[in-house]
Amino acid sequence: MAFELRALIGRRRVLEPIAAELPGARLVDLTDSLVLLPLAAAVEDALSPADRAPAVDGVRLGAKVARLAKDASKAGPILYAEADYSPGRDFQAAVLFNGGKMSGPPRADRAPWDPREPAMVERPVNAALRSLGVERGDYDDEWDAVALARHPSTEAWAA
Repeated sequence: MAFELRALIGRRRVLEPIAAELPGARLVDLTDSLVLLPLAAAVEDALSPADRAPAVDGVRLGAKVARLAKDASKAGPILYAEADYSPGRDFQAAVLFNGGKMSGPPRADRAPWDPREPAMVERPVNAALRSLGVERGDYDDEWDAVALARHPSTEAWAA
């Protein structure tokens, strides 16, 4: 089954200014303290070609969204999460913004993934979610703790 996600994750008060700047953007509750802003086609379509140009090598994070995330991260950390699990493609990436800057280079993982097996390597999104204060608790990992698999695509998150 295919899965695709492109989103920003952070505290509501931190992501609200970004949502206000991106036509068609909406915030979706993940937990009591975290929300997800899906970077759906409607949001991307409202951006100019220059704003959509990749700001970070290896991930589809556009220049305008990256600038907004950098600015908003002065109020708290923001995670850009990207995942694509489809036939022939296993990809996950995370970019963390904090204190008005990117906290380091993007972390990407192209290792084959089987949800029935424990992860052999630390997945980038899980590590970044921990930076936002997510604890795995009784779940297999932080991804499951915030139920990122509840929708199969970015478009479904935005609906």
